[in-house]
Amino acid sequence: MMRVTVLMYHMIDTPVTPEERRFCRSPENFRNDMQIIHEAGYRVISMKTLLEAIKNKDQHLSKAVVITFDDGLACNYENALPVLEEFGYTASVFVVTSYIGGYNDFSRNYGFSRRRMLTVNQIKALKKAGVDIGSHTVHHLALGKTATQVTIDEILKSKCMLEDILACEVPHFAYPFGSWNPAVREIVMNANYTGACSTMPWPNRLDTDPFLLRRSEIKGQDNSAQFRLKLRFATNTMPPVAEARQLARGFLEKMKVIPPKRFY
Repeated sequence: MMRVTVLMYHMIDTPVTPEERRFCRSPENFRNDMQIIHEAGYRVISMKTLLEAIKNKDQHLSKAVVITFDDGLACNYENALPVLEEFGYTASVFVVTSYIGGYNDFSRNYGFSRRRMLTVNQIKALKKAGVDIGSHTVHHLALGKTATQVTIDEILKSKCMLEDILACEVPHFAYPFGSWNPAVREIVMNANYTGACSTMPWPNRLDTDPFLLRRSEIKGQDNSAQFRLKLRFATNTMPPVAEARQLARGFLEKMKVIPPKRFY
């Protein structure tokens, strides 16, 4: 049975403000994540491979993972790419196109520090290194709350901008904030993308909507045990292991089922 976890990262860097802690995964922790993937025997595949498996109903694709980054910050090139290359892993980077070569002004109102975005040359270098480049709209708008014509422009123009930079098709999309509705999904599909990422959790299976791919958010404060559980179960929220064990024991005691201690 096909079962693919898609991991969602944002910044591979050190947080500067409290608001960034959730979205900043340190380079050391990111490398540890990749080491865990390697040691656990997961196969890292591309977004294209996942979408082809869904399209072709390939039931043999299991214990596989896709690595994604949202927004297109420069640290994806500076800090994430060297680790990906060390392990021979591919990934997808979804870029907010109007800020290419500039700064993350779209996130400053949320308490984020001023950070550099990918430049044109860095986007080309990522592509040359085997990293898939996808669209994350022009201005990082919540499309599910945006007027129809603006939504169309955000989805189409971002695709065209990236295709002009890369001189090749850009077939993949990610919804900013995970915000979408049926009309937005339809616009993405009609814009000749082949698939799109949501922020909804759980594994991707043969019956997953290719325009609502599921992803597990990796947070800056996740420890190694939490990462392993997210890798396996593709959740967005995972309590610390000690807390999870306590909750499990409480449930089992309530049900008057006390298993051997090794089970919890």
